[in-house]
Amino acid sequence: MDWVQLLSNVTICCTIGMFMAGIPDCFGIIRTGSTENVIFLPFLMTNMNNIMWFFYGYLKQDSTLMIVNSVGSFLQSSYMIVFIFYTKSKLLPFQRTVAAFIAMVTLYMYLTSYTSTSEAVLNQLGLICSSVTVLMYFSPLAEIATVIRTQSAKGISLPLTITTLIASSLWVLYGKCVNDLYIQVPNIPGIVSSLLRIILLWKYKDNSVTASSS
Repeated sequence: MDWVQLLSNVTICCTIGMFMAGIPDCFGIIRTGSTENVIFLPFLMTNMNNIMWFFYGYLKQDSTLMIVNSVGSFLQSSYMIVFIFYTKSKLLPFQRTVAAFIAMVTLYMYLTSYTSTSEAVLNQLGLICSSVTVLMYFSPLAEIATVIRTQSAKGISLPLTITTLIASSLWVLYGKCVNDLYIQVPNIPGIVSSLLRIILLWKYKDNSVTASSS
């Protein structure tokens, strides 16, 4: 086994570990029968991201991308089903799921009907996937702003932050190894946002302990 294959295997394991972060939320929903304090949109957005990256990997014949994102899509779909089953207000998540499905079909029709070559399809899909991934990694900025305002980091998950940092770093290395900027560049914000959260956890750790015990 060469070191690129080893990097691929480690990247797959760490990324799937990151995608499994929703399992405790699902167990909590099933245990309590309530979706309170659990947000549906991240499950949906991550699932869309997984599906797009899967097809990018399929077009490029990259087994690492296909394995990671097929497992990720399965997990996110499971989280979505559990959420919709237990939530009292089913209309909004259902509408968002339908809207996401329509958006994916529209994207597929555009890429297959109005893009001339397979290379152009690959480039456009890679650009879209990269943009969505960057938006996902920048989404915790609101969480970071709340931590700074309240001076309490109790809302930040250290295991998820560390897993995201490791996975993002591995994807940057993997993207460099396979010479793919669409993989490499969008994971840099994941490293930056994870480091910011670690700094905030260290800075406000005493405040978080005080807030939890009060």
